[in-house]
Amino acid sequence: MASNNDDKLICGRTARKYLNCSKAEFENLVNQGIIQAYRDEYMRWKVSKESVLNYAKQSQPAINTRLITESHYEEVIERICAAKSSIRIMTGDFKRFKLKPTAKQGKNYNDGTPFIKHLMEKAGKGISVQIICSRPSKSFKEKYDALYERIKPKNLRIYYCERNHSKVVIVDNKVAYVGSANVTPAGLAQGVMSPGNFEVGILTENHQFISQLNTLFSKIMNGDYCYNCHLANKCVEY
Repeated sequence: MASNNDDKLICGRTARKYLNCSKAEFENLVNQGIIQAYRDEYMRWKVSKESVLNYAKQSQPAINTRLITESHYEEVIERICAAKSSIRIMTGDFKRFKLKPTAKQGKNYNDGTPFIKHLMEKAGKGISVQIICSRPSKSFKEKYDALYERIKPKNLRIYYCERNHSKVVIVDNKVAYVGSANVTPAGLAQGVMSPGNFEVGILTENHQFISQLNTLFSKIMNGDYCYNCHLANKCVEY
């Protein structure tokens, strides 16, 4: 942090109380560079008051949070395809489907790119792609194995958690989807291979909400809930 001026600093406890967040959520904000803070010689947090106030102001619920009941492909999948730095996906089922042709390719373009291939190509270009799912389909695994051998994306992680039933997408740490739709043709890819399910979700740019989702995602990905879990031996990084 650039300045150690005591008039501009508050302690970690005061910052957490003002933001109404846990220690883990607070440290996640610091690690992301959203909250400016450092530890003094006694390992106590010294936090920039200005960064806390700015974050709190940006995190009001009114910040572009809305309900979506249709167009999940356009609202979620196309945002994933446009990601510039990071993609995080939590889903129960993960099934194969191809992306819709772009406007440039035209509606008669039939050779759509498989979604998992697109994610691997993103990872191969340096974008962080992390996926948590509980039941990837057999055809998905086969396609994944074949593509992985060819593309070998270094920035792709897939973690299989038998207990995960969450449906969450976080793109570039700027926008998040939380809802009912799995990453399947009838879920997020509705309208590509089938009319799709009736799905409902929330799309938000609320920074505090996204930070809490990131904290949950990291805990599952890092195995924090595996202790004493009766299904822990079935959960693996693929």
